Formats: sequence, structure tokens, C-alpha cells
Amino acid sequence: MNDWYSACAEAAQQIRDSIPDYYRSRSFPGILGDIKALPPKKALSLFTRKKGLGKQYAYLYLTSGIDNGMGYQACAAEALKYTHGTGIIHGNLLDVGCAVGVTAGVFGIEKATGFDLFPDLLKAAKLTDAITGAHHHYTVADMTQPWPFQCRFDTVFCGLVCHHLKNQSDIRTFFNNANRVMDSGGTLVITLPSGAIATVSQLTQLSDALECFGFRIESRLTGMVVSTDSPVSLFWMFVIIARKISDKTGYDFVHPGFGFQDFRTPVTREEKGAKARVTATKKRQVKHAQFSMITIQDMKEKCSEAPLVYDTIHRCFQQH
Repeated sequence: MNDWYSACAEAAQQIRDSIPDYYRSRSFPGILGDIKALPPKKALSLFTRKKGLGKQYAYLYLTSGIDNGMGYQACAAEALKYTHGTGIIHGNLLDVGCAVGVTAGVFGIEKATGFDLFPDLLKAAKLTDAITGAHHHYTVADMTQPWPFQCRFDTVFCGLVCHHLKNQSDIRTFFNNANRVMDSGGTLVITLPSGAIATVSQLTQLSDALECFGFRIESRLTGMVVSTDSPVSLFWMFVIIARKISDKTGYDFVHPGFGFQDFRTPVTREEKGAKARVTATKKRQVKHAQFSMITIQDMKEKCSEAPLVYDTIHRCFQQH
């Protein structure tokens, strides 16, 4: 396969030529803010009604969103690959919220199945596949609705998507779907961005509650991944690795500690959009290349119940 980042740049240029002039001024933070301010169906409707906006989003995702490994999406995949190895993804892979095929691209996987809400992102992924020679299968689907798959997967990968689940119904649908499409003994891989978890207790509650859905976490592989190569810049994310142990599904009300209810604020569409724009505008100046894993047990001992913000993570990492 050719270099995936080079393929992204080539695909971006092909898309750029077809973007209407009206949408070329739209920024990545601006479009991302619009998406995060809306429920999935309304966000999809926005792209359907405004022809050309999706192409601009795909172009910006391939450039600003990936940014040759400096974008958060690509950096998260590279961090997981560094700390957990390529073997964490094995067998038949389903990539939930695959966007432009970030997981498969970074891990060098040549054949995977992925789905995303936005068709233009999947078209961009297919362009990169044509350049690299990969043979992935992409489907348009909503992660909060029944997933359109009957086959079984060995690995279900949820990269930077689970924190969008904001109510009990969506949580149940998501993890019941993951269990249904997964082979017995399969691996569930979840990565969450910094800010998605407030305290170690919340991460523990989330991990423990996965047993309601037939999963058991691998504690030595679950916790936090932090960058180690820059004294002035720190990347971190949360990782949950779980095995399917039964076909059990969670139809009952899930404890409020399971999920991301603490992060439903800001509550208005305007505030959500503004927060997303601020977050997306923060541009990483260096490409992180080295990472370290802090297990959930290490986090309990070193971070205690301190809020998981930059100062806490930096202090915990220094001690680690």
C-alpha cells in the first residue's frame, strides 16, 4: 500500500476541484460546530440540503482533520497503535464512525468494513482506497439506530465516537448493536477524547457497566494514553478494551454513571457549536510520535478523584 497520508492529500485535491465556490470559505471548525450542535438526523439533513457542503467537509477532514498525523483523529489512532500494537485489531474489523477511513489507514489494514453518517466522508475514503489499493467496504448508517450488518466481526472499533452518546436509549442501542454483530470472544475497542471523562470513577463506572451488555474489560489495556515526546505539549485520550463474554443485552435502564451525561452542557445548539469551534481551532504544532499507557489501576492510584484536566494529567504522567 502507498503512504496513507499522501493518499489523503491526493484525494483532497481531487475533491477540492469539485467544491462549489460558495462553500470553499467554510472552515473545519465552523462545519464541525454545525454538526455537533445538531442531532444526527438534522445534521445529515443539513448536508443533504446544502449541496457541496459535504464535499468541503470531506476536503477539510482529509487536510485539517488528519493534518499528516497532527490532527486529533489521526493522532489518536497512532497513539493506540503505538501503545497496544497492531494486534489489538484482529480478524474481521467493523469501524464505527469510520469517517475517511482513519483507523484502517493508520493501522495499515487492507480490508475492513466501516460506516459513517456522512456520505461525502465515505466517498473521500473510497478515493484514498483507490490510491492505496485497499479494499474496504463502506456503508452510510447512524450509530444510534440498528446497524445494517448480519455478519459477525472479530473486532468492533469505536474511535472517538462513543462520547456523542448523550441519552440512555442511544447508549443501549449502541452497545447492544456492538454485541449483536460481534463474534464470541471478539474485541471491543473504544477511544475517547480528552474531556470526555471527568474523573477516574466515571471511567470505572463506564467500564464496569459494559458487563450489562455482555462485555468484560481488559484492565491492563484500559486506561489512558499520553504523549511522551514534548515537554510543552501533551496529548491524551482514554482507552477501553473489552472482550465479548456473552450474548447478554442491556434492555433495562442503565445506571446514570454509565455514559457522558456530565458532558451534555453546553445545552443550547448555539453553545454546543461555539464549544466545538473553539476545540477544533486548537491546532497541534508538532506531531506526537511517542506515547505511554497508564492503566486504569494506575489512574486510581495516581490521579485519585482529581478532575481529569491538563494539570492533573501532566502531574500523573510525570509521576508515572
